[in-house]
Amino acid sequence: MLVRKALGLPFHEPEWFGLPVMRRVAITTPNVMTALRKLNRDQARPYNFALSPVLTNLSNEPLLLLGPFVKALQRWQTMPYVNIYDGKINTLNPPTLLAVPHTFDLMFAQYWKHPEFKSLAPDGTLCKGVTRGLLKRCPITASGIKLIGKETERGWEQDDDVSTLLPSLVRYDKSNLTDKDRLREKLQRTSIDKLQAQTGLSRNTILRARRGQKTRVQSAKLLSNRIGGS
Repeated sequence: MLVRKALGLPFHEPEWFGLPVMRRVAITTPNVMTALRKLNRDQARPYNFALSPVLTNLSNEPLLLLGPFVKALQRWQTMPYVNIYDGKINTLNPPTLLAVPHTFDLMFAQYWKHPEFKSLAPDGTLCKGVTRGLLKRCPITASGIKLIGKETERGWEQDDDVSTLLPSLVRYDKSNLTDKDRLREKLQRTSIDKLQAQTGLSRNTILRARRGQKTRVQSAKLLSNRIGGS
């Protein structure tokens, strides 16, 4: 169909083009099962499947809708869904939330005009939705490095766990360091001879603490007190 549309030839849109896009997820946590039992107590069992519509949330409230696993496509728009964040029951049609469900025709329309961000246009500029021709490689210059929890959500590619729909990528910077991490950084900036003189601890104990390895509680407290007061 996309090829025929690109060539300007007549094409026919399937009947399911107006249906909302759904994700299949498994019931793997007690809070999800409790929320789904408001819709169907018998069907909401551990590791049963549920449906989650793909939405664009236009409100400031957290939103993740889950509904019973229904194969009848015509029911997807009108059947009830529960928001696992507040436990309220909602429907897509009539709409009860400030959110826009993604339909298949919308997804195909976005794909049709989706620019290729990983490449450059033939003239070396950024690709646009109407770019044509042999694309070029896009050079990348790193301006800084930040560690994150995961590079991408691999779990969504491999299983149906509902946790993959929740935001989980965590960026770690100085403000996210634990007390143990801060102590380790301070130890690494202080000479071992100075730490030995101030604490009376052995060189091996100080080296273990600088590496983040396990040390005695009393030794860790002594190092923490000395570093904190210096």
